[in-house]
Amino acid sequence: MKNWVLPDHIADMLPRQTRELETMRTKTLGLMRTHGFEVIRPPMFEFLDSLLTGSGHRLERTTIKFVDEASGKLAGFRADITPQVARIDAHILSRTGITRLCYAGSVLHSRPRHPLATRQPYVVGAEMFGATGREADLEMIRLAAEAEREVGIRTVHIALGHTGVVRSILRADPAVTDESLHGIVDALGDKDPEELSKASEKLSDGTRKALSELCLIYGGDDAISRMRGICSGNPDALRAVDELEWVAGRCGADSVTIDGASVAGFDYYTGISFEGLVEGLPEPVLRGGRYDGIGLAFGRFRPAVGFTLYLRELAVMREPELPFATVAPAAEDRKLDQLVKKIRNEGQIVVQLLPGEDPKGLEESFRVTKRIVFEKGEWQVKPASGSSI
Repeated sequence: MKNWVLPDHIADMLPRQTRELETMRTKTLGLMRTHGFEVIRPPMFEFLDSLLTGSGHRLERTTIKFVDEASGKLAGFRADITPQVARIDAHILSRTGITRLCYAGSVLHSRPRHPLATRQPYVVGAEMFGATGREADLEMIRLAAEAEREVGIRTVHIALGHTGVVRSILRADPAVTDESLHGIVDALGDKDPEELSKASEKLSDGTRKALSELCLIYGGDDAISRMRGICSGNPDALRAVDELEWVAGRCGADSVTIDGASVAGFDYYTGISFEGLVEGLPEPVLRGGRYDGIGLAFGRFRPAVGFTLYLRELAVMREPELPFATVAPAAEDRKLDQLVKKIRNEGQIVVQLLPGEDPKGLEESFRVTKRIVFEKGEWQVKPASGSSI
């Protein structure tokens, strides 16, 4: 992989990057299908009452909005596909059991997620609806780890947290207000003890102490035991820690970092949350977690857990090898046509050179390893060297 560089926020994807992206898309969707996930394709834009419903306020600022000329209603380009998938599950499919859905496509952001991010990510994701319990969470995290390996990430590193830990501690303190909650969540997300102290100054000493200690837990072999000590006396928080420990030991990642004060998507995630971290990228390449109740906005409560994998960032970072190709003349000959068709049907690339075309011009796009020539009264496939293309 090459070093990350500042991209054009809405940049073209060139042939090599697009080829890598398509390969990763095919592999990940294929993996998800083998796990029983059905592929869907939601629309690129919808009316806002459908597009933002159930997502809290997290998508409001990043969604590009416009007035639909046909109806006069406010519409927007999707900034996240998950709410669309939740709508399809709750409002259109309306199945009673567990539903597994997956997808791939572009999303569009009014502003980049961070200074180096593109405003048009290409994502692939999987969502499971109707399943509660740690077993469902574990299935999705293990699938996420497999998906990372499928796209060439050799060492899978997952940061794992549980929003129920902080949520239970705050719920037990009657001094928590909407205003203080916002400041506390921001400070915990930034891992900023000083701001946390300011935001929580009106809370009880016990709550402030628990939050400040959780804020400092990020990784370490003793993370779970420290969290359990901090949460003693709060049964709900302890249950969340137990679930976190159980999932962490079985999630299939090569390494796991425990986030003691996980508040990512605090107004959205309701339980386990996880991120896939890759060396060289400034932001997680994968985000996921449990978000029970999103379907209620569409008239039907549904437990839900899922993840999104950002493929465009990976495609831009990589310098993939060029694909192998065979060159052939564009002669009008039925037997040549049959041979070319046979090779192409095997999934191999054959470029038929136009009159006057210099085969060396293909070197930027392909590794030409074979050539089709007419020898001894028949068309034959021969090895190609730099001097014999």
